[in-house]
Amino acid sequence: MSDLAGLKVVVAGLGPMGRDISRVFDRAGADVRVVDVSPELTEAGLAKIRAEAESAGETVSSISGATLAEAVPDADVFLEAVVEDMGVKRVLLAEVATLGRADLLVASNTSSLSVGEMGKAFGDPARVVGMHFFNPATKMRLVEVIVGGGTSEAVAEQARGLAEALGKTAVVCRDSPNFIVNRVCRPLYYEAQLLVTQGVPAGVVDAAASGGLGHPMGPLTLLDFTGLHTHLGSSETALREFGDPRYRPIPLARSLVRSGFTGRAAGRGFYDYATEKPRAAIAHLRREAGSEGADVRLVSAGPDAGGLPATAGSRTITVYHCHSRPGEGDVAAVRELAAAGEVVVDSSDGHWLDVLPAGVGWLRLHRAPAGDVFAEVVRDDVAKVAPTPAVTAVVDAVGAASVEVPALPGLVVDRLACSMVNEAAGLVEEGTASAGDVDVALTLGMNHPRGPFETLQLAGAPAVYEALRSMADLTGDPRYRPAQLLRRQAAGARQ
Repeated sequence: MSDLAGLKVVVAGLGPMGRDISRVFDRAGADVRVVDVSPELTEAGLAKIRAEAESAGETVSSISGATLAEAVPDADVFLEAVVEDMGVKRVLLAEVATLGRADLLVASNTSSLSVGEMGKAFGDPARVVGMHFFNPATKMRLVEVIVGGGTSEAVAEQARGLAEALGKTAVVCRDSPNFIVNRVCRPLYYEAQLLVTQGVPAGVVDAAASGGLGHPMGPLTLLDFTGLHTHLGSSETALREFGDPRYRPIPLARSLVRSGFTGRAAGRGFYDYATEKPRAAIAHLRREAGSEGADVRLVSAGPDAGGLPATAGSRTITVYHCHSRPGEGDVAAVRELAAAGEVVVDSSDGHWLDVLPAGVGWLRLHRAPAGDVFAEVVRDDVAKVAPTPAVTAVVDAVGAASVEVPALPGLVVDRLACSMVNEAAGLVEEGTASAGDVDVALTLGMNHPRGPFETLQLAGAPAVYEALRSMADLTGDPRYRPAQLLRRQAAGARQ
């Protein structure tokens, strides 16, 4: 690849991201000069770049070390990947401003800090833009291009073109805390942690996210991997910047960090790695489909009936699909069905806890993006809700893997999914990014099989809106306050 042949690029900061970004520019044919805080650290970083490239079966073509004074004056692009500290970035950018040409493009790899504030520190906001690469930058295809309040349209387009010349997919985002991916995933992480505080094992949360939503890594495993201290810091930033209680950090995360349990690197976070690693914990809690459904004939009923596979057997079980808040008619219908035979309610709406007839089982069936069926089976010893034999038979008849969950509003899968959709709707409503770019960002930046707006389209705006309203009603928590855009979309879909 030589799309950037002759382009002179300076990368400052030789941590893992800076080193990877340097290699990405080198692959594209750019002339890359790297800088760290001292000549010794620059040489050490350069040595690591060469070693990492060799380990990956690559060679470094045109990366060399330098000082800022040597590298910046004739550079076309300056990209900083230094520590996520605005004070450090301000000092660096002020120095670059005294060295660079008048047409130098200045980019920051920040994952959450204000590009507009960096533009002010540089002294010429029009030339400063965010280019947030994802880790590892040598493999991940996404770059968030963050447009500060003063960033010129020409510079934003230049940054997008650079990303594409590097073989990346660029999405454009207005300067806003956490940008796109980290912003939309914030409720995913918050809800996962809240579920643990409400008694759901970490392995169940992660199994549900993987099994029901198709996420390649559960949110709690991912938080342990990236570090709870990092997440806590960004959560505190989000709360401070937005001033909305929906973004308040979860006390459990703060407690773990204060205790030194910051995740995998520390040996303990949401999982205790000396006892059982996440994959083993998830395997112990996830039940694979058995043979209890071999002689079962399933019958669909209810307002959301449909989607069950055709089965034939001598044992008839009715599955009452009611994915929204149950009305009096739904409860009466379930009672009537239960009087005549075996019945199971398929719903994640927490209001069923108050009206579920005795002897009726409760589960939630999900069709994962890959086509597999996944089930949440409600077992709540406190509420005295237990899986009935009919529940096990239904799960096996549809061939579903399953986990047991307590009777909490939204259960796990729908609670995670609806919260992410709601955050994405708010982000689009305020003009931070387009719906299309949000979906691209989540599929490329997180390897999610679906973006939140594809999820919204499949589920329907009315269903997501009502699910959020139900959770808000049962908890009183502003975290579930529906975005106004989502409310309007739901109203439009009903016409």
